Amino acid sequence: MRRGWLVLLVLLVGPGAARAATLEELVKRADTVLRGQSSAGVFTMEIKTASYERSFEIVVWDESRGEERTLVKILGPALWRGHGTLKLGNQLKLYNPRTNHVTVVSHSMLGDSWMGSHFSNDDLVKETRLARDYAIRELKQWRARNELGQQVTFHLAELTPKPTAPVPWGKIVYEIRERGELVLPTRADYFRKASDATPERHLRFGDVKRLGGREVPARMEMTVTRKPGEHTRIIYKSITFDLKIPDSKFTEQALRH
Repeated sequence: MRRGWLVLLVLLVGPGAARAATLEELVKRADTVLRGQSSAGVFTMEIKTASYERSFEIVVWDESRGEERTLVKILGPALWRGHGTLKLGNQLKLYNPRTNHVTVVSHSMLGDSWMGSHFSNDDLVKETRLARDYAIRELKQWRARNELGQQVTFHLAELTPKPTAPVPWGKIVYEIRERGELVLPTRADYFRKASDATPERHLRFGDVKRLGGREVPARMEMTVTRKPGEHTRIIYKSITFDLKIPDSKFTEQALRH
């Protein structure tokens, strides 16, 4: 009889048994949900500030096999067409077609605004990888129902920079939701210093839909605490995952044309 129980125990917890993902793995999956191993997408960016409103249509190519590479280009309107950002490993370049000038971005500029939006250079090209650059501590976990009435698990985590990570934020409070294999970000609050009581900005994810064969948050909205009434909203129109992107796409020539 005892042998029978041992066999049953091996079947339940042996090599074939499902292993719960660690919080670090969940954060990594949430952080890259719109990227994958490679991806190409088109989205609109709507910017509303106290002094102007503008909208861009943007295409982005991204690949994280081996060296991390990203190219972001503005497709329209015509006034802004051609502006772009290229990331090759740890190197980041900005291109202004009006001056035909390429600027190499230092790490001190990662937190700077991208094209007058409330998103930063870092946000657009994902130079920072949350699970790689931050130590992760769970603050809270709970279960609730999503907008479809399905039971999901929510995780609220505190992310603080690892000692050698060149990141612009002293702390991020990051919320994700998990349902089976589906892991999605729901919000992120960014603090300039870990000791700050109030976040400097807030990112909210929403409008979960199926794009490129996956469920993803198709809308992201960034707001800034000291600028009430302002926001920048990103809305994905299309995305394709796990495609072969030619090396020529991640070159300065591609950035300029």
